[in-house]
Amino acid sequence: MRANLQRYVLIIVAGSLYLSVAAVSANTYRWKDKDGETHYGSAVPAEYADQPYDVINNAGLVIEHVKVTREQKPVEIKEEQVAKQRAPLISDAERQRQSDRLLLIQYQSEQDIKDALKLEITQLGYDSKIIHQSLDSTAAAIRDQIRLAADQQRAGKQINAKQQKQIDKLYRRIARDKDRISALDQRKSKIRARFESYLDRYRRLQNAEQAAASKQVGQG
Repeated sequence: MRANLQRYVLIIVAGSLYLSVAAVSANTYRWKDKDGETHYGSAVPAEYADQPYDVINNAGLVIEHVKVTREQKPVEIKEEQVAKQRAPLISDAERQRQSDRLLLIQYQSEQDIKDALKLEITQLGYDSKIIHQSLDSTAAAIRDQIRLAADQQRAGKQINAKQQKQIDKLYRRIARDKDRISALDQRKSKIRARFESYLDRYRRLQNAEQAAASKQVGQG
């Protein structure tokens, strides 16, 4: 901090001398406050003396970028210690071995994986069917409301606020159902991708086991 204060004093002294020679050729200092807003001035305020700042010449070019060093705070040291405590207890290789063992226990064949995929997609299909029914019903209700409004206008009557509110409500319901359908489609894509990775890994493990078995037979 003492070095930072000395640097700040030197900046002020140098700036004062430079201004006395020619104000138009003075450098400008650029720094950011605690809220991230950028400020410009003839000197960096004392409260920001420990923050990085730029020195800009009269042509608008950055001639120096000052990175102020500071000692690590106790809070930062504590955060590093917590991060170390949260570090994984097992290696990536061991985690992969555990995942492989679980995969082989859960599925006895490739067909088991395909059947599990089909089951999850089918379950989502039920939800999708209900949402599509709601979407179709809402679309029909909107058509009825619009037809009624058109008949009223032809008869010289205006659409009242209650009718317009009902139409707006139906449109919001359609938008909500479309969002739900989109979310279901994304879930289906993720499920398929997950089971495709299961299937690919299962095949790799099976091939590795068969290769190992063949090698043992050959050595025997």
